[in-house]
Amino acid sequence: MIPVIVPAKNEEKNLKTTIVSLRETASYAEEELFIVVIDDGSKDNTAKIAKDLACHLVRLPDRGYSALGKPELADTHNAGFKFIDENIDLNSYKYLMVVGADTTFDIDYLYLLKDEMERRDNLVLCAGVLSGLIANDDAVRGTGRLIRNSFWTVVGRKLPNMFHSWESYPVVFALAYGYKAGTISTAKMDTPRVPMETVDWKRYGIGMRENGSLLIYVLLRALKRLLKAKDFIGFYRLVYGYLSSKPNLYDKKLRDFNANRQLRKLFGLGQKKP
Repeated sequence: MIPVIVPAKNEEKNLKTTIVSLRETASYAEEELFIVVIDDGSKDNTAKIAKDLACHLVRLPDRGYSALGKPELADTHNAGFKFIDENIDLNSYKYLMVVGADTTFDIDYLYLLKDEMERRDNLVLCAGVLSGLIANDDAVRGTGRLIRNSFWTVVGRKLPNMFHSWESYPVVFALAYGYKAGTISTAKMDTPRVPMETVDWKRYGIGMRENGSLLIYVLLRALKRLLKAKDFIGFYRLVYGYLSSKPNLYDKKLRDFNANRQLRKLFGLGQKKP
């Protein structure tokens, strides 16, 4: 069995397709799922659809604003992790999963991730790639993310809710402490939304400051955005967010590791594929 959390806010158009696809890829991998939908204050039929699909449901009150890109969005995920911990024996499963409510998967997606995890005990965190995109070897997308349960205990069984870059924290933590995390390029998933379309680039810059990113790396990331999307505002906001913020910072060990990792990338000495 694999517990899965599916954070969702006003996802009545996408949730059913996601759950059906998730169950199909689990069936192919010969796995049972314990699906928990976290309804983050939806005003549509998200909760009803989750119930109709026989998912477990955690309902949270409406904040009155969008938490996208903000530290408090980690609390939505943590509500799902808490539900799992309170309702399933910790020793009864080996992996858990995080899935966005607008994600669909190739039929062999979970099989490929699980197979990679089974073959490599030091691989503790992985995800596939969105169709048509190229992902860094040591990047792990937030959706479609498979997590080794024993590692999740080391992290503390919840995401930190004091960082804008809370979603990246387990990845940096894993790599900094000698585990492996990364992209499984053969595992494909999809979403109806344009990747990075809803990113608040100022908060993205704040997150890069939190995790110890180098200024030159931030500038290159902003330039990439400018050249690819002709997004002058996004370029400015990313750099401004990084330079103007005084956020909570990752532990020094994690920040130092992240800076050194970026230096290796800049000089073409990136990590091997997981």
